[in-house]
Amino acid sequence: MIKAVTRKVTAAVAMSVLLAGCSTLTAPFKEADPRWADFKSWTKVTKLEPSTGDPTKFLGGLHMGAEGYRDVYVNKVAEAVLLGGAPYNYPAGSVIVKEQFANKADWEAQRKAAHTISVKATASDTLAKDNWIWADSYKGTAEESAFCSGCHSIAAKDDYVFTNGDFLKTHSQ
Repeated sequence: MIKAVTRKVTAAVAMSVLLAGCSTLTAPFKEADPRWADFKSWTKVTKLEPSTGDPTKFLGGLHMGAEGYRDVYVNKVAEAVLLGGAPYNYPAGSVIVKEQFANKADWEAQRKAAHTISVKATASDTLAKDNWIWADSYKGTAEESAFCSGCHSIAAKDDYVFTNGDFLKTHSQ
């Protein structure tokens, strides 16, 4: 009797582990969130040249670091605010996609891109990190992130967005 129960419990545990393992296999096949799936058709705010280096001195190793090359895309909802001037307060539904490459060769070939996505989820007259959610990959899930909001709090006065019209005017060559 004990052996039969032990076998059933072992089988149930093994099946649970197998099912949990299989559920992670769906991640590579997951579709991109429709809010940013077509970002390549949006306005590319770095169209004249990619963002590279570390002009803010806050980047460190994030977003492919100072040696990385980054292109920034913005949807129609956010375009006028991002390309305008201060004060910045993005409307709900604003989406900004940062496409990152480790080096110039990858950027030129458009290969091995990584993505980070910022989504203004809540409209408010008050600028707050809680109005934003972030995804750490093209097929990622946008959600609150203490890590992202912690860094982006440096740009709190610009509604938590570093790349905006004033930044582009100051840092483009």
